[in-house]
Amino acid sequence: MERGTEARRTLRAGLRRRYVDVTDEDIEGRRAFDIDEKLRSDAYSVPHTHRLHGSELTFAYVQRNGLKTPLIFLETEGLRLMMPPQTFTVNDVKAYVGSRRVVDVMDVSTQRGVEMTMSQWARYYDSPADQRDKLYNVISLEFSHTRLEGLVQRPAVVDKLDWVDTMWPRHLKEKQRESTNAITHMKYPKVQKYCLMSVKGCFTDFHVDFGGTTVWYHVLRGQKVFWLVPPSARNLEVYEQWVLSGKQSEEFLGDRVDDCERVTLTQGHTFLIPSGWIHAVFTPEDSLVFGGNFLHSFNIPMQLRIRDTEDRTHVPAKFRYPFYYEMCWYVLERYVYCLTGTSYLTPAFQREARPHRFPGVGESQPHVPHQDGGCRR
Repeated sequence: MERGTEARRTLRAGLRRRYVDVTDEDIEGRRAFDIDEKLRSDAYSVPHTHRLHGSELTFAYVQRNGLKTPLIFLETEGLRLMMPPQTFTVNDVKAYVGSRRVVDVMDVSTQRGVEMTMSQWARYYDSPADQRDKLYNVISLEFSHTRLEGLVQRPAVVDKLDWVDTMWPRHLKEKQRESTNAITHMKYPKVQKYCLMSVKGCFTDFHVDFGGTTVWYHVLRGQKVFWLVPPSARNLEVYEQWVLSGKQSEEFLGDRVDDCERVTLTQGHTFLIPSGWIHAVFTPEDSLVFGGNFLHSFNIPMQLRIRDTEDRTHVPAKFRYPFYYEMCWYVLERYVYCLTGTSYLTPAFQREARPHRFPGVGESQPHVPHQDGGCRR
């Protein structure tokens, strides 16, 4: 995603500063390439994306095909997606999540982070374009456990795939009270529902979504342009070298690979970005997007490969998938239980957890997570 779904916790860690502390002296690493030229170029035309009708995206489809190809849906029909009306505004977002909610904001010129309250952000977003001294982009507002959550429902198939819903113990998720993503108060990987608010001209450089997660992404209003690079062994190696070089602003990654595709999403389009796909995102007009991230059982090798990439590129914990190792252990425990009937969860967890539907296996006892004990190792 942009963290670009634009990525929110990407393989590029941003420096966090308070909004009021940022001055012109902080601007560094400006791009050496021309985005307009990248928007016009015919070089990014290798066809990767498939277009489907929403009714085709079923669990059976995923079983047959996996989720390894980017999918575009021109209409929401059949996806069982729920969104606010297209008249929904950033001020409405502020009203639903709270005017004092602090959000991470990306300074587009430096690809670094600052912080604003929702009130500050709404004032900036609604200001005339010629009065914006800098380009800022919100790509990491996770709004679960706020009033906004009730207005957004992701594609139905995602609920059947997401390990948070199929593997993580429900009793832990039900303990979640904090609406922010403060890790000290987090009871489950809180990455399911994000609101992305971008003004015209925003650019999020190439990244891979944290933990090798798959991204669902719906453009409520506005337009987005994606450059997509498939996660081949060579491309991931090139990507790692590019990240570690520290010269991302000097070179457009799409020019270092042979199979980059540029796609444009407009109002009403829904997008699925598979695990490991490297992508950059440009915003041609003020946009409001809803999306989220999920791990699943149909591309585990790539998910683990991206985790290794994060290790090699030294991504701080703050920008990674929360409780990744705990999740993997409990996924493994679930498979062992389904195949052998033997549970390695503590008796307390077995009593507390409620039945989940295990993808492709049927009903089984739920098992999974971290802080209260869990697996007997």
